[in-house]
Amino acid sequence: MHPSAPPTMLILIYSAHQTLVKNIFFANLLILYRQMEVLDVGVACLRLFVQSNWTGPSLPVTLPIPCLECLAGKEEEVTTCLTLDGESCCSVMRHPLLLLLARALLSNCAEQLSLIPSSKWWWQRCLFVHQQVLDEFSPTIHTALKNLLKEALEKEPVVQDPRSWILFHLEAAQICLYYSEVVHSKKHVESALDLANMKLTLVGALGKRTRFQEKQLAQLMVKVSVSRNDDFIPSVDTKHLPKDLSLDDEVRLNQIKFANEDDGKFPALLPLEQAVVLATLIQTQKSQPKDGLANEELLPYISCILSRPQSWSLQMSALFLRCRLDSSGSRTVERAMMQAQTLVDSIDAAMPSPPDRFSHLFVSHLPPRWEVEAELADLFIHLGAINSALDIYLRLEKWEEVISCYTLLKLRHKAAEVIRQELEKKETVKMWCLLGDATDDVSCYEKAWELSKHKSGRAQRHWAQYHFARKEYAESIPHFTKSLSINSLQVTLWLRLGFACLDTENWELCATAYRRYCVLDSENFEAWNNLAKAYVKLGQKPRAWRALQEAVKCNFENWRVWDNILAVGMDCGEFSEVRGLNCYCYGNNSYHHLLDLKEKHVDTEVLQILVQAVTRDILDSQGVPAGRLRPKLLTLFGRLTSQVTNNSKVWWLYSQLTASQDEKTHSILQLTVQYLQKAQRSAVQDAHWVQDTANCKNVMDISISLVDACLELCKNCSSSNEALKVLSSAKLSLKGVISRLKQEQTDPSSGRVDEDLSPNLTVLEGKLEQVLLEINLLQSPT
Repeated sequence: MHPSAPPTMLILIYSAHQTLVKNIFFANLLILYRQMEVLDVGVACLRLFVQSNWTGPSLPVTLPIPCLECLAGKEEEVTTCLTLDGESCCSVMRHPLLLLLARALLSNCAEQLSLIPSSKWWWQRCLFVHQQVLDEFSPTIHTALKNLLKEALEKEPVVQDPRSWILFHLEAAQICLYYSEVVHSKKHVESALDLANMKLTLVGALGKRTRFQEKQLAQLMVKVSVSRNDDFIPSVDTKHLPKDLSLDDEVRLNQIKFANEDDGKFPALLPLEQAVVLATLIQTQKSQPKDGLANEELLPYISCILSRPQSWSLQMSALFLRCRLDSSGSRTVERAMMQAQTLVDSIDAAMPSPPDRFSHLFVSHLPPRWEVEAELADLFIHLGAINSALDIYLRLEKWEEVISCYTLLKLRHKAAEVIRQELEKKETVKMWCLLGDATDDVSCYEKAWELSKHKSGRAQRHWAQYHFARKEYAESIPHFTKSLSINSLQVTLWLRLGFACLDTENWELCATAYRRYCVLDSENFEAWNNLAKAYVKLGQKPRAWRALQEAVKCNFENWRVWDNILAVGMDCGEFSEVRGLNCYCYGNNSYHHLLDLKEKHVDTEVLQILVQAVTRDILDSQGVPAGRLRPKLLTLFGRLTSQVTNNSKVWWLYSQLTASQDEKTHSILQLTVQYLQKAQRSAVQDAHWVQDTANCKNVMDISISLVDACLELCKNCSSSNEALKVLSSAKLSLKGVISRLKQEQTDPSSGRVDEDLSPNLTVLEGKLEQVLLEINLLQSPT
């Protein structure tokens, strides 16, 4: 049976219920027609469940199915059976029995129906549907889905025709994206594009976005090219598809008006090809940070899907995504609210038929119906209609949002009253946790934990977040760890546990938490950065270096990350990487890029290590001498000193690097003197330099180096006049330094210079005598 074939579900369940009751687990599953019966019933149950909770129209509250009559009124027990890894199902989920029945049948089929390859495909779909109705990620389902995808990829395609293989990759991408596994999902999206012979390219084109815009500006558009054997596109009756509302704004145009009429137009696409575009859109969205510029990259893909409606589920999903993007714009938020209302109405509309809605549903990224309604409530919040949002949240039993609404209305006590009323009906772990949130009563979390018999990750999660919100990080850590031991796929909890450990300096657990978080979400540069810090504290600097390399991939423009990568790279002996990082900097070096991000950035410690490594030709972490980096380091200092002109340390290091070159040509010696002169001038520019002992020693050290460089330069001067000019300059600077030191650092009572400075001062005076002697020799007649 093909995975997307639409069986007549109620008829199948009616006709097969006797077989189901008698033979569900005991039938001779080697008989093909019995295999088909069991699989068809399982698929029918799953499709009915999806219709009830995703696509609509609504099913009767009580289904007229004889084989289910014995389970009437036992929804609570059924929902309990669907709880996994301590995570319960959404409380407003409809007809949970259908999902339980689908799980029982399709899991059995996946294990034993070797003659029907698509049985595992349907089991994969069933598991993913189950995951989407749970409150949090389930490690059990996640592992099972990973194994199913791996098994399918290791073997030949589940179904041989290319269309089904495209479907498989799109569904696999959707599963990976749901768990934020963007690296894996990218491979599936690319495979789907290749199999569909499609190419999508974001390009710029001149156009106008507003009604009164006079100048054509560059606008983003997506260029779609597709190659297929048959260009026939079946016509689709669009009157029952969700309506695409136009933007009615006095300033902004509904669509970009391109200067070239051919720009912004898209070829006619089959529904499956539209699904490929949608997958590319979600992949792009999940792979980049959330900001206004990123949203602009997504809109062209949405426009492509909406330009020629083909599928109810794809149209719903594209409009839903646009609602979320529009919600952040003051000129589009009203359209988003009205559009969300039309989507809610479309689910309950009588038309189109359920099979038409079901088409391509498993590649549409469409959320359950309660999330669509919740999006409408969120938009009411954006528009200030708190009471309207509250009504929806109460109906959906989204108690966290109910608490937020009552807080906004300054009626927080009402939230506690509503939750207590629910608890009087039935005590649940979730309601006790929410009562704790509403009343700030820790005993409620303890009650929830006991009620779950120490099996609820939610109880420990709420307990931990209570302490975390109050910056009681040490108290939150045990509860975070307990919750994560029950369910390790709680992404946010790993992040918060890492921060709590960072604050309390629990470095081992901090590294574990951030490492686990980065496996689940590899796009957070702060997490990578904090992981690197934990590794540094643990003395594992090579691992810190690798973590920082990941951080800079996530945020290339953050100067603090580059600053950290410089420091850690030096400690690890990654001189060439700190200089080069070619895969990230495209031939420039990290310090150059740091200057691009933060003008006049100076890290003299890093610069000193680099200069020492180059001048001493130290081996880096790969055993390669660092001396080869001298030309690039000289270029770096040239750029740095053009921006930072008054840093004595930088000029001194520049002089040392210049002087370390093998060839002692006249120009190199002259540059060395110039850099030392600038170092000395920068060191004495503060009138109070002579009052600080450390500054005095620094000035004397630079002055000594300056005299030595001047004397060496004189030996290479082409004329005595040039040499006299060099020495005269050195004499003046030396006399000025010696005079200031004696004036400020001499004890009036003893007449002696500070004993810490006396040795260097003696050397300086000796250097001055040497300079005077050389001057006399040059001035005396030959």
